[in-house]
Amino acid sequence: MNNSLFERIKEKGEELSPKQVQLANYLINNYKTAAFQTIAQMAKESNVSEATVVRLAMFLDYSGFPEMLEDLQAVVQHELQAFETIRHTYKGDQLKQLNILETVVNNDQRNINRLFESVTMRDIEKTVDTICNSDRVFVVGSYSSGYLAQYFGYNLAKVKKNVTTLSRDSTDAFNFFLSCDSKTTAFIFSFPRYPRKMQLLGEAFRKKKATVVGITDSILSPLKAVSNQLLVIPQQYTSFTDPGCSIMLLLQAIIMEYISRNPDETESSLQQFDEYVDCIKFL
Repeated sequence: MNNSLFERIKEKGEELSPKQVQLANYLINNYKTAAFQTIAQMAKESNVSEATVVRLAMFLDYSGFPEMLEDLQAVVQHELQAFETIRHTYKGDQLKQLNILETVVNNDQRNINRLFESVTMRDIEKTVDTICNSDRVFVVGSYSSGYLAQYFGYNLAKVKKNVTTLSRDSTDAFNFFLSCDSKTTAFIFSFPRYPRKMQLLGEAFRKKKATVVGITDSILSPLKAVSNQLLVIPQQYTSFTDPGCSIMLLLQAIIMEYISRNPDETESSLQQFDEYVDCIKFL
């Protein structure tokens, strides 16, 4: 799935004509609808010609419009399967027949094994390269991913200056965008049900020339369309609550790799943090 539509658009984005860019943006932002449109409908909704639709498909190395549409439908199908997986997890009466602790631990162990299969040490090193080259880091997550953003942002901020966590809706977020540039990195978390606003925020960061690091569960995640780097951690669910053990282990590994490269800065930052904690004890 490395050559999915989103990936192809990202790889060839700078070579697209203005009308092709317009169509590509329409597909990224409206993929759930576009996946089931005819050429005529897609052209009309994106305000381009039918010839532009065909030319984009060919330029992205598809055999034609039908094959490009299949790729879009695969993304939608993945989302539906993810929702169904969550919907058809253990119910209350089934849980009574299980050793719940053992069930939860075994499930997280399977997710940890998947982590080893999907993320390499080189992926972690590349991510830390990005952090080290950034003057400012934003960590963004909401709903069920909010706690992941808080965990990562809080701990990274202990050892890296200018780390801001956005884990809930706030009009203050606009003010943060004003300081974004090519030396900014945004970590964005998005897991089923893939909040639409995470994709929109990713697009907003990209327009400000920031580097977007997406953290999600599949190469078919909509977050892929707006990410410069994508870290994929497949998840298997036992209930509607999101398993997070493997994700937090990855985040811990990223922080530890950063610490290993910046021991003096880390020691100084942690000392300042300890001094701050001592001060607020008396407030």
